[in-house]
Amino acid sequence: MPFPEASPLNIYLGTNALISLTTTYFYLTTPEPSIVKLGGKPSPTSIVLTQLLASGEALVSYMCLEGLFSSSSEARAMIVRGVGVYTLIHMSTFWWGHKKYVKHPKGAIPFICGLGMGAGVGVWWGVLRREGLPAFV
Repeated sequence: MPFPEASPLNIYLGTNALISLTTTYFYLTTPEPSIVKLGGKPSPTSIVLTQLLASGEALVSYMCLEGLFSSSSEARAMIVRGVGVYTLIHMSTFWWGHKKYVKHPKGAIPFICGLGMGAGVGVWWGVLRREGLPAFV
């Protein structure tokens, strides 16, 4: 299997795969420090939920790797839409939960950027491009 060319879409998919895989590893192996770093307090329930969250991150990583090595433009667009929707839901619920339950939430800028970028790329590539508008890839 040849290594994909360095197009913007491939860089997006590869970066998302790597970040999600890294997050999965940390959520599974060190849930307590992950919870504390994000402004929460470890409890048996929060540890289990953090480890459960790793499954979604692992799925995103897998989908991005599938898209990275796929030759089907429809499959790649569907994967980008799926990752965009996941990112929108993930970041929105994370931020809402932190605003509601954590007195001083940490990391506002990265989460807002992630929310905007995930939703933006998902809508632009996965929806608008599918309708025939020009794309950079």
